Amino acid sequence: MNPSNRRVFMMRVVAGSAVLASAASSHAQAPEKLLETDSYAKSMGFKYDTTKVDKARWTRHDASQQCNKCQLWDGKPGAEYAACSFFGDRHTPSTGWCKNFKAVKAA
Repeated sequence: MNPSNRRVFMMRVVAGSAVLASAASSHAQAPEKLLETDSYAKSMGFKYDTTKVDKARWTRHDASQQCNKCQLWDGKPGAEYAACSFFGDRHTPSTGWCKNFKAVKAA
């Protein structure tokens, strides 16, 4: 391989690596949102809106309980969606609810 071909080859390797790194980072930035239709979410009574929970089935539910007030929700104040450790870090809405709700304890 002559020096000119080596240079061209190395430039292509660098360019290809940059494209792959860019694609990987943009894919990593799109968090997966939990769907109400997910079978596990259904079994846990998950709803996007805490006011839509079936009160006859989930008797311990209270409308003041929502994801942004739960210990398992990893959101900052004012966040619309954030990761929930209970659902494998899939994102849930701040207004959501599931039967595993654990109120944040006062500091």
